[in-house]
Amino acid sequence: MLNTKQTIDTISLFKSVATAIHNGVSAVDVVNEQAKTLKASGIVFGKSVKTCQYRLQFADAMKQAFKGKTQKTYSNYMTSFVSAVNDGTAFSLSSSKGSAKGGKKGKSKTEAIDKAIAKVFSHPEFKAWCDKIQSSYDDAEADTLEGCVRFYLEAEGYEITE
Repeated sequence: MLNTKQTIDTISLFKSVATAIHNGVSAVDVVNEQAKTLKASGIVFGKSVKTCQYRLQFADAMKQAFKGKTQKTYSNYMTSFVSAVNDGTAFSLSSSKGSAKGGKKGKSKTEAIDKAIAKVFSHPEFKAWCDKIQSSYDDAEADTLEGCVRFYLEAEGYEITE
């Protein structure tokens, strides 16, 4: 086996990496400014692409920009941007990616709902229900878990109140 070493121009490589990182930081700054502009204009994103023209327009723009990629690829960015506009939080390229490693021990604020979901999980029809929710997500009827569940329940005739 031949042992050939490749010579690389590390100075050039590091300059290109630094430029890419700078462009990414600049892009995040631009996204945050656009989010502030939309918020100041009174734009509020609704929960679903079916009921919110802004969410639909944004989803279409993202689909076009991320041509050839699945919605799951760019949905974290959409979630972060919608939050930036609706809630005034800073946009982040990684803010909506999950990082949980496991359940915490002890009581939590969501203990009651956690118990209810744990019971539902063992229901014989739960897997079929999850498949319907996944289908809703795959069909881009909504771009969040909450939106998918809401869409499904409303389609089944349930009235959702907050």
